[in-house]
Amino acid sequence: GSDIYYIRLDPFTGSGIIMPTALYLDREFTPTVGSEALSRCLKDNTGRKIVMTDKEVGCVTVHMGEMDRDYFIERDRSFTTVVTGKIDAALPGRLFRSMKSYLGDRGNPQFDVFGKKFRIEAILTVLLRYIHNQIRKETGDLQIHLKVGRPVLYSGTDSDPNTIALERMAKTCANAGIDNVSFSMEPEAAAVSYLHSHSESAEENVLVFDFGGGTLDLCILKKENESYKVLSVSGIARAGDYIDKIIYIKKIFPLLRKGLHRDYDFHFSEFEEYLLNWQSTYLLNQAVYIENINNLIKFGGEAEVIGGRLKNLIRKNASFLLIESIEQAKIELSALDKTDIKLEEIDLKIEITRDELEDILTPMLSDIDSVVQEALTRADLDKSQISKILCTGGSSKIPAIRQHLSQIFGDKIEQWDSFRGIAAGLAVAGFRENAY
Repeated sequence: GSDIYYIRLDPFTGSGIIMPTALYLDREFTPTVGSEALSRCLKDNTGRKIVMTDKEVGCVTVHMGEMDRDYFIERDRSFTTVVTGKIDAALPGRLFRSMKSYLGDRGNPQFDVFGKKFRIEAILTVLLRYIHNQIRKETGDLQIHLKVGRPVLYSGTDSDPNTIALERMAKTCANAGIDNVSFSMEPEAAAVSYLHSHSESAEENVLVFDFGGGTLDLCILKKENESYKVLSVSGIARAGDYIDKIIYIKKIFPLLRKGLHRDYDFHFSEFEEYLLNWQSTYLLNQAVYIENINNLIKFGGEAEVIGGRLKNLIRKNASFLLIESIEQAKIELSALDKTDIKLEEIDLKIEITRDELEDILTPMLSDIDSVVQEALTRADLDKSQISKILCTGGSSKIPAIRQHLSQIFGDKIEQWDSFRGIAAGLAVAGFRENAY
């Protein structure tokens, strides 16, 4: 049959069919994946005091000649400097997330895990092997063809990051024991799942607007009878997670530094990057940072309140929970004019309005204009020739985003399965490939 069946990958979340791409390796190199990986990382690092130690990472040798007053003397002078770095010697485990961002780098990204070097393919193999095993548990001895989703544009330092990323993904799948594999762009998969459920729809040009957490991907397809043709693609390598960080900066950072004048000698900028990247927030438990906060608290008054809030945020490793609260507020503003970002662990509650969110989104709206026009130009179409805008991904539900698309295309916006549509489309496309 051609029914779509969703496999339970993550037993620690709701229905389990949606799993965060996360891997946690402890000191015994025991892997934990999905939401359990996030939970274990947070638990292992909450309240832990961090002591950084020096570690030699290499040496640099410089060879020089010597210039006298009137002539050059070919006398070699060599200077060798040992390069050291700071490491968290008591780190209980390494968390890996957002690995997709490394796939397009021409270099050979390697990650140091407790003295052993792992290439990105090795890290991703552990994740894919787990997924493959879960599929095997539910399908038994059935022959598996895996259709893997990919963004329109991988980020990377190379001129052609897509080719490099796909080569690495193919190698990773082979390492995980998955031989029968192919790739499809995620917005294209979203369109396939829609057309599978709306086979009666007429011939039309459809623009898929896939706006998730990490990337914004666009794809224009032309439906012809029971098939479709991809006319163009475009995209940018930032989306909902980027918006969450901007909200953090605009709404939360002022509560952690507001009113702190120079007399306090407190440099909040030293904390910013660690707070925004919740996987690294625990590193602020080092004595140098906590002592700085304690000195701030001694001033009393507003400085004591701010310092106490920041200290609790660090001690309770609560930046992840705070970002989740920001995400929840962003979702609530889809239906409400205002809501609160709140986190009891640090006694924080602050109102955010839909107007504020729209102001924060202004630069992103400009980017959307650019990639929409790029997709139309590549397809040799104008906006009047687009029959439908198919929105998928959680960030596409933001009212300001949908309103902006309506200003461009009019009353053509349709929301499609935001979190399962791409997976369904990949399954349908894979089934069709193997049915003929």
